[in-house]
Amino acid sequence: MNKIKLTRQDEPDFDELYRMIGELKDFLKEDMGSRNWMKNLETILDFQDTDGSFKLFTSYEIPSDARVDFCHMPTYICTAILMKSYLIGDSKLSKKIDRPLRRGLKACCMRNLMGHGYEALEGQIEALNIFMKAGLREFIDLYPDMSRKFSKMISNICGSNFEMLESLRNALLGPWGEDYKEDILKINKYFNTRRVFVYGTLMNGESNHHFLENSNCLGASTVEGYQMYNVGWYPAIVPGDGMIIGELYEVPQEDMARIDMLEGEGSLYIRKCEMTSSKSLAYIYEFLEDTEGLDRISSWKDYIWYVSYGSNMLYDRFICYIEGGSYEGSSSYRMPCEDTSAPVEVRAVEIPHDMYFGNYSGSWHGGGVSFLDTEKDGHALGTAYLITREQFEHVAAEENGGRYPDGTGNWYEDIISLGDMDGFEMLTVTNKKPREQNEPSEEYLETLKRGIRENWPDMSEEDIGRYLNSCIRE
Repeated sequence: MNKIKLTRQDEPDFDELYRMIGELKDFLKEDMGSRNWMKNLETILDFQDTDGSFKLFTSYEIPSDARVDFCHMPTYICTAILMKSYLIGDSKLSKKIDRPLRRGLKACCMRNLMGHGYEALEGQIEALNIFMKAGLREFIDLYPDMSRKFSKMISNICGSNFEMLESLRNALLGPWGEDYKEDILKINKYFNTRRVFVYGTLMNGESNHHFLENSNCLGASTVEGYQMYNVGWYPAIVPGDGMIIGELYEVPQEDMARIDMLEGEGSLYIRKCEMTSSKSLAYIYEFLEDTEGLDRISSWKDYIWYVSYGSNMLYDRFICYIEGGSYEGSSSYRMPCEDTSAPVEVRAVEIPHDMYFGNYSGSWHGGGVSFLDTEKDGHALGTAYLITREQFEHVAAEENGGRYPDGTGNWYEDIISLGDMDGFEMLTVTNKKPREQNEPSEEYLETLKRGIRENWPDMSEEDIGRYLNSCIRE
């Protein structure tokens, strides 16, 4: 993201005003730590006015609609940015923005988040959506006393126990009810659920998963900046340099007390808010006791990176190996894995061996398919899928005609290690014995091109063509 530029106006320049609003909204969605992130946060902190607001005019003495759009709305957005930073930043950053955030929260209470005129309710919903992007429910849960006035205002808007305020519910029956119905239901669901990232015995198939029987699994996910230890029958995570693999759940708010009790929240673990790889703020439970003498582990379940350098670089084709089925009507049917969970992460990687085309594949009209030349160093493009070891073993067998590689056949008989990434081993399959070279079919080349485009979007068509041509040996 480019550097944000903020100025206060005496006379309206609407192009400039909307530019500033747009930049602030974009920054609210930006990942912390991205390029220019800290400089833009400093710009916002320096821009805060003496009354705690972030208004874009020098005075509130302007028409009411402009006052909402260019005084109150930028105050909501900037305060939401500080709220998000406070929730997931480190202690040094939280200390830096503590006072500006308190002042911003106070300034947000000037008009109960309402819009202007006939759009009063619409403005309130828009303001709530802005704060929801910043982790409003988590902030109110964890820091209700930072600004009691702000917390009370949110509670009044949304009702006790964060059910929608009667006026909002009544809007469903009013003349604008249908316009607001979807938004109101969305807000209601937001405040009555909590997102929780689990990484141990609460995961699917583990001993305490029944605590999530009323919850909705949003899929596998990861959190950066922690390391995991084996406590015995459960894992513990503490701040560190690793990546934690887990699952993301949408949990009914009324179930959170039971999960807190299970985790010993406040004594054995503390509940914190983190940003997951799913671009979602979620609660995570951090271990409070000493980890000295405990064994560090990479994950509670056994994960590896499966690295593909051929047609499985294309996600839609690879996922058939996990979920079962045929890719785009192909006659080759893949048996489903017992665990059909999608990969936790997908990354483009470089492989330190050349790729070449060999053998005669009936599935690809007699053309050659991809193998690695492991006898010397080289370079190939690859796609790494973070999956469980059991899933990898299934994929390796499917790549080899349904038989697990044992080094005795003519296809993908050898599993080789490509090192590790983020503490997880990188494995792929090939045949260490050089295969008879054979040009690939046009269909196979097109599948590889699609996989490369998907994972290497900055490569031009000419670059992709040159790379694939270099893999065709005489």
